[in-house]
Amino acid sequence: MSNHRPDSALKLIDVSRNDAFRSFSPTSLSNRTVNELQEQISVLKRQLEEKEELILSLTTGSNASRPDYQKEAPDSYLEMPVTREHLNHYRLAAEAVRSELAALQVKYECASTELQEVKSRLASRETSVHELKGEMESYKENNARQASLISSLRKCVQETEQETGAMASSKNRAEISLHTVSKENSVLKERVEELEGKLRKYINEWDDTKQEASSSERKYKEFLVQLASRMDVECRGRDDPQDFIVSQLDKLYNENTRQKCRIASLEETVSAHEVESKASRETVMRLVSEVGREQRAAASFTKEVESLRQELENTILAKRSLERENRALQERLEATRRAWEASRLELGTLEKQSKELDGSLRSSLCEAKSNQSLLQAFKEELAALLSGRSGTVHPTEEAIKERIQEICSSRESQKESLSQMEVKASRLTDQLERQTELHEAALQRARQTEEQLGEIRERLSSMEGELVSGDVFRDGLSHEKQNYMRFLDELSEKMKLDRVVRDLGFDMRLDAIQSRAEQLVKLESNAVVENKTLAHNLNRKLKTQKEQLESKELHMELLRKKIAQLEEEKRSRTALAVERDEANLTVRRLQKKVERLQKELGATRLFNTDLKSKLSDTNELKIKTLEQNKTIEEMNKSLDKVEKVKVKMEKRLTSVKSALDFTEHEAKEERQRTHSLLEAVTSELATLKHTMGELAKRERQLVDFRQVVSRMLGLNVSTLALPDYEIIRRLEKLIQGQHSHRVACLCLDNSREQLNQDFTTRYNHARGTLTTPSAADKFHNAAS
Repeated sequence: MSNHRPDSALKLIDVSRNDAFRSFSPTSLSNRTVNELQEQISVLKRQLEEKEELILSLTTGSNASRPDYQKEAPDSYLEMPVTREHLNHYRLAAEAVRSELAALQVKYECASTELQEVKSRLASRETSVHELKGEMESYKENNARQASLISSLRKCVQETEQETGAMASSKNRAEISLHTVSKENSVLKERVEELEGKLRKYINEWDDTKQEASSSERKYKEFLVQLASRMDVECRGRDDPQDFIVSQLDKLYNENTRQKCRIASLEETVSAHEVESKASRETVMRLVSEVGREQRAAASFTKEVESLRQELENTILAKRSLERENRALQERLEATRRAWEASRLELGTLEKQSKELDGSLRSSLCEAKSNQSLLQAFKEELAALLSGRSGTVHPTEEAIKERIQEICSSRESQKESLSQMEVKASRLTDQLERQTELHEAALQRARQTEEQLGEIRERLSSMEGELVSGDVFRDGLSHEKQNYMRFLDELSEKMKLDRVVRDLGFDMRLDAIQSRAEQLVKLESNAVVENKTLAHNLNRKLKTQKEQLESKELHMELLRKKIAQLEEEKRSRTALAVERDEANLTVRRLQKKVERLQKELGATRLFNTDLKSKLSDTNELKIKTLEQNKTIEEMNKSLDKVEKVKVKMEKRLTSVKSALDFTEHEAKEERQRTHSLLEAVTSELATLKHTMGELAKRERQLVDFRQVVSRMLGLNVSTLALPDYEIIRRLEKLIQGQHSHRVACLCLDNSREQLNQDFTTRYNHARGTLTTPSAADKFHNAAS
């Protein structure tokens, strides 16, 4: 048991271990101390119960109820008779022990009540301690010093425990150990005073850093106000003035990197704060001077972006209109192609007919020379034929001419319609050529617009990416500001400043929180002193209880010796009284030691809590500086990106201008080419029209000749679809008859005159008779 207790005490004091520094929190230490105190109290209870049982067994004096260690007593004790004096002596000793037990119970109850109070206080402070958790990287050196001090204290405590164990054997050793402990306590007091001086220094430094932080925050607010006034921006009605100003200052990152270096130097050395503040003021003035330049550049850039957007919209509209025109032109092209194909087919048929008519014309010219003699009879037949549908036609040349003129007028109207169709065809060809030219120009424009569209889309995608990154950056800054406002609200709630902060503004909130923190620090210092005293008292009481346990064990051993040596009762009584007095003295001394150690433990805990609070403040400052550095780097990157995009846009604009000039030059050349092509086409169309007119004349002449020949041959052209081979067959018969007639004429030269006279008389007679309709019908029937 004696070995186990010092180990637990060592566990209580061993705060300088590595694992304690790795995850150091006062709640864990308090929980450990409370658990260990409860375990020690339970052990003390058990030991007291065992001692009470021993005392009861001694008072009864029965051998059956004796424990094993009493049964193993020497034979002299067993053989000695138990007298009344011995029993009275045992009763007196038991009463004394009971009185001591009652006193110990009272002390135990007091200690338990104090323990409960300490637990309640620890539970109330655990909430505040959880918020002040953080890392202690910057204070490892101080912790190492404290660890060395605590290890020395642990050694001293071990020495004191060893000395208290040796006090049972001899008083001299106990007194020597007490002297050594007093010396060590004096040394520890000196060290505690040194630590308190260091703590005061750290508190002063912390107050200085806090004041500097508040001054830097005020300077930052003034800087924001100055920037807003220089930029003509109102930040009072806005929720996020910082984000709004940061969005306006996209190109002020290089100077912020300098501030980053200065902030890092501020954290490293406190003495360089004033120098860096001066440098930051100079940089602020430079930034204010550069803000105007950057705003002008940003305005020009926005104008360029707006112009590019307008050009993009115009190109999109032009593309849509060109697509519509392209569709309409394609439809017109298809219609004109169809009309062109139809006109080509008609021209081919007309050319074939003209070729056939040329051949027939040649043959008819040859035949016309041979058939001039039959013209008069043929006229009558023609008059009879012409008077078929539209009334009677006299067999005179004038009537026949009139009728033929009517037919020619109808033919000319057909030719006019044909010429109109040709004009339409020429117009369609012109329109087709124009449409093809427009289509090609539209295709070129569409290609150019598509290329420009691709470039503009790339620009838009890059600009949208930059806008998204800017929005993300704004969201991050707003989120950080919201976290900062939440932190201030939570601080005000924790410090019970809700009502005061609502009445005050945002500017006075930090001052109110600072004053409240100072009040809390003062209250905490008072509470810390009280906690130190309480912890010291508890430690003293714990030590006294340990010493009481050890004294009780020694007392039990003495009782055993006294039971074995009943003959030396008087000596044992005096020895017991002396040892009891000594034990009481040692218990009191140990109680004082426990109280003193508890006070020191509370002081160290308070010191640790103060260090943690300072560390948390410094960590917050570090986090803020790191965040500001990150924002500055991101803003520098975005500025570089914007400059690169600007250079790319200028290059693209120059390339687009050169491409537009080139396209205009090509369009002018194409216009000249198309104009020359149109002039050539118009000349060719004029020649084609002239040839078509000549062909139409030839066609009319051939048709008239064919009708005349067919009528001379006695064929009805109007009622019958007369083929060419029939006319040729009739002409061959006429030629054969004429040949036979010539042969007969050679034989009958003498009778020619008579025949001629007869022919003229008959011809005149027939001509007179043909004037009447009945005679013409008869002649027509005879011809058929």
